[in-house]
Amino acid sequence: MSEPFDADAIVVGSGFGGAVAAARLAQAGFTVIVLERGRRWQSGTFPRRPDLKDGWMWEVDRGLYDIRWHGTMASVQAAGWGGGSLAYANVFARPFAGAMDDRWPASLHRDRLDPYYDLAAHMLEARPVQDDPGTGRLPARTELVEGMVRGMAMAEATVRPNLAVTFGDPDAWRPNRHGVPQRGCAFTGECVIGCNRDAKNSLDRNYLAVAEREGARAVTGAEVRRIEPRGGGYAVTTATPGDRKAPLREWTAPRVVLAAGAVATNELLLRARDVHGTLPGISPLLGTGFSGNGDFLTLAELREDGQDMATGPTITTSTVLDVPEGKRSVWYQVQDGAIPPQVTELLDTVLPGKRLRERRRRRRPAAPGRTFAVLGMGRDSADGALRLDDRGRATLAWRNRWQAELYRSQLRLSPLLGRLLDARLYQPVTWSLLRRTVTVHPLGGVRPGPDAATGVVDDAGEVHGHPGLYVMDGSVLPAATGVNPSATILAVAERSVETVIRRTGRDGWRAPEWEDVEPANVPEDAAFASMAKRHATTSGDGVVFRERMATPRRARRRTVLQLTAETPSMDRFLADPLHALRMRGTIEVAGLASATAIEGALSLFPTGRDEAMVYDMRFDDDSGRPWTLTGVKTTRSRSPIALLHGLTSLRTEIAPVGAGPAAAQRFTVHIGPIDLLRLGSSVSGRGFTRARRVRAAARFASFFTRAALRRRGNGRDADPPERETDSA
Repeated sequence: MSEPFDADAIVVGSGFGGAVAAARLAQAGFTVIVLERGRRWQSGTFPRRPDLKDGWMWEVDRGLYDIRWHGTMASVQAAGWGGGSLAYANVFARPFAGAMDDRWPASLHRDRLDPYYDLAAHMLEARPVQDDPGTGRLPARTELVEGMVRGMAMAEATVRPNLAVTFGDPDAWRPNRHGVPQRGCAFTGECVIGCNRDAKNSLDRNYLAVAEREGARAVTGAEVRRIEPRGGGYAVTTATPGDRKAPLREWTAPRVVLAAGAVATNELLLRARDVHGTLPGISPLLGTGFSGNGDFLTLAELREDGQDMATGPTITTSTVLDVPEGKRSVWYQVQDGAIPPQVTELLDTVLPGKRLRERRRRRRPAAPGRTFAVLGMGRDSADGALRLDDRGRATLAWRNRWQAELYRSQLRLSPLLGRLLDARLYQPVTWSLLRRTVTVHPLGGVRPGPDAATGVVDDAGEVHGHPGLYVMDGSVLPAATGVNPSATILAVAERSVETVIRRTGRDGWRAPEWEDVEPANVPEDAAFASMAKRHATTSGDGVVFRERMATPRRARRRTVLQLTAETPSMDRFLADPLHALRMRGTIEVAGLASATAIEGALSLFPTGRDEAMVYDMRFDDDSGRPWTLTGVKTTRSRSPIALLHGLTSLRTEIAPVGAGPAAAQRFTVHIGPIDLLRLGSSVSGRGFTRARRVRAAARFASFFTRAALRRRGNGRDADPPERETDSA
């Protein structure tokens, strides 16, 4: 007779996946044990002193941060009851539907996951940043970023993301919807070093609180070392971190959920398969498809003293960017990030090496409050491979070539942001000196698939060939999310554990909170949609040029047109039979309009028409009456001189809107020699890089030259000149 199990389910890890699994399994009536290697961080106990022995580092005194170097990349994760939620930046964001490419199975696409995102947002009570209760204003970083983009073509791509933060009176305690007392955010900017003010909606205040209320047993200080089949279930062996003399302990259950984070979960499974031999037959794909979520950090130092950039929640804005790079576009998002002064003090104290300390001393601003982080994340290759080194720890084989364009684009952004923010931007020493990227969002390595040949786990996270063994953390995400991934990990875990519970015979089981869930606002969708529209309208980059045309000075009604022509997309321009450009500028008509605004369109060598150029524009005269302006340029001869004359002479007709033909005034405006030289020199491309701007301008010049020569060669536009009614 087999020994009884310790519980119905063991959950390894209490982060975003483990917390969901623990809560839902307990709510469904399972007995649950949650094994967490870290400690419980009580309010007020997070590290603050500039001393590594104050609880900062896992390797020093089992502190908050576990920093692991994997060759060319380092990963950072938090340790403690609540996992990464203890030190993340609170952002609850959903990936753009278009970012979930063919690497993502259909079960993990947005249309399937959106209800579970809503459920997770309800659990975390996520909402955008509110006004600082101390000042009555938004944080200075929020105002800085939103002020920067205001009036820009990409303003709609900047949004305030939902944050898992409690806002309100920082001195008033009130229970959250799970009955856990919390206070309002005090805007100290300390989210990523653990909130000592009880305002952070970390997992210990929601999912884990629900799990414990429903009977789940929390075991902290229990680091899992080994997993093996035992009596129709599994035995999990744990050690006490930092205490080699403490005896090992075994825990048994018919079901085990691995949720230790992407790096640790991969390590546990790789050891079980390749070192201990306890879980043979795990897919050879284990460890592959690792992603750093395209994380890239830049530091910004304002050139002048102003408001404190370290106040407020760590992140308050997200800007979605679609940046042409090489022959394709690179999508990523940029977020503002507060740098707590305690981190600055700690680095001043512990940074190793004379060279690093000297470099930091030179770069350290006199007023730390002027410095903040610019956090980028995007779609990387997700082709890293985790393997075990001689010590049984994960090491990463990572080819940077695919994401070189992503990193290069993020680096190119620095000078532009520097100008817009009036700030000096620079990279941290991990990149500037060591050329090592750092990710706080390690993902992948345990990809889902229908069988062991295509994935490590199935649709519900169950490991192929090992019934009852599940994975529910960031390791099951098959590629970068391009946004902060915590919401996606939560949503995938919600869907997975629901499926697992239903497979046990509880058909139709749902989380009890579903009755109160309402569709959540998704601000990042509007940002992505805005940039997708901009992407479509700027394909191939754009071109702009300026022209000045005027009647002769002796004309009875002196007329001057100063116009700017622009197309945002050469691809769309060339594909358009009308070859239309937007026109805007000013018109001056003696006695009628005094340099008033005029706008409309120019069709340049329209297909199927004899005219070389067709203008169709609108303006208001000095009395406010609306007028139309139409005009054509024609090429009447094969003579080069006649061709040039035709292309620089606009036969124009203006008339009040709604008036009959008799009210029309006709005249010709010309581009003079000096203005022709200015026009030619004004043609310029619009693109993110100089190479793309030059290419766009060259494509336009090639089109114009070919079209003009074809018209000349065909001898088209040989109609007689129209009678001019208002020229000399």
